[in-house]
Amino acid sequence: MAELVPEAEEFAGILTRVVNGTVTSNVSFVVTPLAENPDLAWVFPEGSTPAAPILIPVTCPAHDAEPLLWINATFQVRPDESEEHLAVQQSVFSLVVDERTKRPVIRLEYERGAGTEPDDEVPGGHRRSAAHVQIHGASEELAYVQGINRQSKLRGLEHFHIPVGGRRCRPSVEDFIEFLHAERLIPALNTGWRDVVREHRARWLAIQLKAAVRDDPETAAEQLMAMGYSTQPPGGQS
Repeated sequence: MAELVPEAEEFAGILTRVVNGTVTSNVSFVVTPLAENPDLAWVFPEGSTPAAPILIPVTCPAHDAEPLLWINATFQVRPDESEEHLAVQQSVFSLVVDERTKRPVIRLEYERGAGTEPDDEVPGGHRRSAAHVQIHGASEELAYVQGINRQSKLRGLEHFHIPVGGRRCRPSVEDFIEFLHAERLIPALNTGWRDVVREHRARWLAIQLKAAVRDDPETAAEQLMAMGYSTQPPGGQS
């Protein structure tokens, strides 16, 4: 059985190494269990509360002494259905342009129970993907499309939840940081950042692959046998 706090603290340590090895320094992620629910805990930068997360200053070498950009990264975790592994219940990471208002430019959100996945027996609370991206800005083309569909109230770009892979293939923090660098939304990263991203993304992908196998062991066994491996169901059943 997974122990929530120790598992969450290990996850917090990974997040600490990732952000300090890429966009900033001297940031520590901590674990704060929910008093009202012992099966849930927050993982966020030290000093945060659920209502007021501490932003991560982007202070890599190419920036001025005072940060001009920030990253918001918060997670809520719990044991998974088997109670043997840590699962992310919800997460958000975003690029922020105003420390006071926490106004984002782009944000990636994940709400495990809020979206609808293809294998859900009971649909979630919303007809949208549990993992989605929201972009803050304007789009004339999107306004036009809403107009020809006779929508009486036009929605801004940030109100559209663009799916990004579902529970198992959703972007990681490492993907988000590399995206910001590749698209020149932050000018530089810390020395050695590629190794940090590569190491921890490989670990993330391995965790998601193992979870996918647990979700559908029959398909996993079928593929292994197609590759020449021998597999046998638990208990030796055929």
